Amino acid sequence: MVQKSRIANVVEKVDRLPPFIRQRVFNILIGRAVPFVGTAGLNVTRATSNEWVATLNNRRKVQNHLKQIHACGMVLIGETIAVMIMAMNLPGDRIPLVKNIAADFVKRSSGSMTGVVRLSDEQIAVIRQEPKGEITLDVEITDEAEVNPVLLRVTAAWVPKESSSTTGQNA
Repeated sequence: MVQKSRIANVVEKVDRLPPFIRQRVFNILIGRAVPFVGTAGLNVTRATSNEWVATLNNRRKVQNHLKQIHACGMVLIGETIAVMIMAMNLPGDRIPLVKNIAADFVKRSSGSMTGVVRLSDEQIAVIRQEPKGEITLDVEITDEAEVNPVLLRVTAAWVPKESSSTTGQNA
């Protein structure tokens, strides 16, 4: 039997909690695992093996000089959910890594942002079966006006745990 990843175990345990507290507990746990995500106030609203959704409210802590969500905040949404969805589908003996992030800022944003990333069943099969690999995911980022202010593509990779110290990358 293949060991589940830590994130898959967390999602499974949180799903057993009463509905009114699930999301809050999950976001606290994500924020503890990745402190910058907690500091920014990223809020994961959906976490399944096929789809992750997260929002970032437009508040002073994450704003730029134009009172919009900072470019780094937009990238944070996409990077977080892209790596997390991949990590959720990885067997427990592998480590997720960020390989590349490409962001094209195409429109001015307004208000809070929502990011959505999806995996196909074929992508999930590759993630679960290959001991080492990478996957490129397009993350849809929209603002309150339903505009896509940034086109975001994240390439995430995975390696076996024992070889992670030789990759030179941070998890």
